[in-house]
Amino acid sequence: MVDKLLSEACGEGAGYGQVFFCNSGAEANEAGIKLARKFGGRGKHVVVSALGSFHGRTLAALAATGQPEKHEPFAPMPEGFRHVVFNDIASLESALDETVAAVLLETIQGEGGVVPASVEYLQAARKMCTERGILLMIDEVQTGFARTGKWFGFEHANIKPDVVMLAKAMGNGMP
Repeated sequence: MVDKLLSEACGEGAGYGQVFFCNSGAEANEAGIKLARKFGGRGKHVVVSALGSFHGRTLAALAATGQPEKHEPFAPMPEGFRHVVFNDIASLESALDETVAAVLLETIQGEGGVVPASVEYLQAARKMCTERGILLMIDEVQTGFARTGKWFGFEHANIKPDVVMLAKAMGNGMP
């Protein structure tokens, strides 16, 4: 099933070699954050995400969520998360220092007001992450599985993320 899904969604030989199933989008993002921290190792553990983003209600996914009002009831939040202005290349670039393990972005901020990431922003994020040895993680929980007119929202920018998080549409409404 996984091979068929990857082949259909990404094309034959797309290079996506690992799949980790979770029960929800929040868990998928939580797993991605753990993967990023393991990838980065000691001293390189920060996850950068965008203001206005929503990545879930588990603790790390909530910390990655760029909505401070959602953090307040659960303070103090875990360390190692940094938020930048969405669609602002300079803001993203200024946040990428030697402590950053991953950048976590949505291709369209759903809860943030249905705000699409520009092609230039996503392409710049891919380039900066590649140059600095940082993972680019794309949260496609709300946008994946052809809900943007392509299989994945990131395809509109002609980029290939290192990690993609999927959820809701994968089960087609089934638990």
